[in-house]
Amino acid sequence: MNSFLIGWVAAISSGLIWPGLLPALDRIVLIVAALVLVRRQPLWAGVLMGVCWFSWQASGLIDPKQPLQSGQYQVVATLQSLPTRAALYQRTLWQVEQIDGTPLQIHHSNRISLTHQGESPWRLGQRYLLDVTLRPPSGTLNQFSWNSRRHYLSRRIVATGRIQGFEQLEGSVHWRQRLAERLQLATGSLPRGDLIRALAMADRTGLSDQRWRQLRQSGLTHLVAISGLHLTLVAALVVSGLTWAGRRMLPSPSGRGRGVIMMLAATVVIGYALLAGLGLATQRALIMTLAGMALLVSGRHARPWEILLRAMALLLLFDPLAVLAPGYWLSCAAVASILLLLWLKPPAIRSQVATLVWIQCGLTLMLAVVQLGWFGSVTLHALWANLLMVPWVSVVALPLTLMAALWLWLGGPGGNEALWLADAALWPLDRIATLAASLPGAELGWSLSPVAAALALLALLLVWRRPLPRSGAWAGLLLLPLLLSALPTREDPWQVHVLDVRQGLSVVVERRHRALVFDTGAAYPSGFSYADRVLQPFLRGRSIVAVDHLVLSHGDNDHAGGRRVIQDYWPDAEVIEGAGCLSAPSQWQGLSLSWYRQSMSGNNGSCVLVIGDGHHRVMLPGDIELEAERRMTVAPVDLLVSPHHGSRSSSSPKWLAQVRPRWVVHSSGWRNRWAFPHPEVVTRYHNLGAQQWVTGDHGQVSAYFDADGVTLMSFREQLAPYWYNHRPW
Repeated sequence: MNSFLIGWVAAISSGLIWPGLLPALDRIVLIVAALVLVRRQPLWAGVLMGVCWFSWQASGLIDPKQPLQSGQYQVVATLQSLPTRAALYQRTLWQVEQIDGTPLQIHHSNRISLTHQGESPWRLGQRYLLDVTLRPPSGTLNQFSWNSRRHYLSRRIVATGRIQGFEQLEGSVHWRQRLAERLQLATGSLPRGDLIRALAMADRTGLSDQRWRQLRQSGLTHLVAISGLHLTLVAALVVSGLTWAGRRMLPSPSGRGRGVIMMLAATVVIGYALLAGLGLATQRALIMTLAGMALLVSGRHARPWEILLRAMALLLLFDPLAVLAPGYWLSCAAVASILLLLWLKPPAIRSQVATLVWIQCGLTLMLAVVQLGWFGSVTLHALWANLLMVPWVSVVALPLTLMAALWLWLGGPGGNEALWLADAALWPLDRIATLAASLPGAELGWSLSPVAAALALLALLLVWRRPLPRSGAWAGLLLLPLLLSALPTREDPWQVHVLDVRQGLSVVVERRHRALVFDTGAAYPSGFSYADRVLQPFLRGRSIVAVDHLVLSHGDNDHAGGRRVIQDYWPDAEVIEGAGCLSAPSQWQGLSLSWYRQSMSGNNGSCVLVIGDGHHRVMLPGDIELEAERRMTVAPVDLLVSPHHGSRSSSSPKWLAQVRPRWVVHSSGWRNRWAFPHPEVVTRYHNLGAQQWVTGDHGQVSAYFDADGVTLMSFREQLAPYWYNHRPW
């Protein structure tokens, strides 16, 4: 059984990096092969079954024949989430029952994420008739930034869109809505009321971007996002309390009441998960927690790693798409790390306090590798912050918060005072997060591959414990990726990265871990900024130590909207804009910088930058149009970022006859309303023999220049060529 489950878990977990999914006929063939192998080769049978199960589940979400496709529809849907309260719109999750009067079939995915301008009287659990505009789930595709499409698919959301109109139908308000409203009213004036609501019922709509940033930079986000840790703590508290009470009230030498206690604890855990909304992330945590409790109470003498294996296998049976979410990897890595650290514990560590410190130190190091792979950054403060806050939140803050919220809902006297006490208990969490975020090292990028880092940790384990013959030789082999990355290169390469910021422009020129940033992408009144969500994570992930120049080609929001964000992160960056580009530096990190600007307003007044190394030339022309192109005299370039996102008003034939690029990148958003790049412009570049990329289709496009030539790679095709990054529609 263990061999089969190992194959099952490994196969489904690898779905995160599959280049494609198996078609239906291939799945049938593999299922037959698995049935043949199940007795003699259970490991391979588990692999084949896992591959088929994941492919079937994932294919249903991206099936082009599913009814929830792009277009305008009238749907009947039930509100499934508490609305978020953004500055300009509300974002909500819906379960669709009918589309244009036709009920959805049971095998069709029915979850959609919708936005609506302004406040709306929606209440959780009610049914509505909605006029919606839908599109497939998508997002920007860049290294080190959030992959929205993968996130949507992990939550089984098959479409996103906007609500154009709505009409309320019959249906009762969900009980969580009433509890949320009572808790919001009672905690609205408390300094840490947002943390109380997050811990009590997973209502994170009140957590500000600043609060999330502080928690992330301190490594404490897991303490406010209801997970397996919280469910396990609740179970442990209930079991401990009932066991203590049972020993004093109904002592039993045989311990016959243990099963009843575990059943009561499981009931409380399920209630807490229901209170948290039983979203997919909570469902995953609940399955893992209940599976572990069931195996413990069954009396079977399973080893700890077998309990983890069975819990993971059960979770992936119910929700194989969990592997697309970081929570799955962080939770499994945390449990596996704890088991490994207990096995590796030195004999000198005997006390419980020393054991907890040992586990926390090792856990922080191991989870840093997972976080690096998912988020492109780590914090130096996770260790001490968690050493202080995990015990405090577990023993004091979480129990007080849950009891205070429960007392309020039950209508007991002194409910507001109990919430005030819970707020005070969360004060240390607030202060530690704020302090850690203000210290150096709160966000560190690391360009080293997480795989190389994980192999290095495994090599250290082999050297220390020597569990295998010739462990030293195996450790040396595992250290090779790390050693090779540290070797000096023959040449001094440089890179140009055109980031995917939808209908905007942001380019990073990188050399020797320093950067020149050309434009920042847009920012919006809601507070969203591509500089904050895409550009800064990219700079951090690439281990950039300094942004020497911030070039703003012109003042349009889609080019300069993130100026303040970059200046906040990199206050020493020299800002080059307007007429200042004509007196800007002519050299940077050994590269030549040539500047052009016409004395014109608007797009035609954009700063134009040409970068060269003596062998290759790159042009960044901003949004110049025909009139500015007529006045320019430039030499041919190798790489061109097309002017004005590939609009018809730019890239004139006479100008292209001078520039003659070999490679062209159009910084245009996917399905943008202007249909950039214009087909006529694409044809012009094609007739020149230029190879073209569109950031909206290919994601980030990076060019690597060295003595051997130029290499261009796009995010979707080379950097992350995984099935969920494909755009077949």
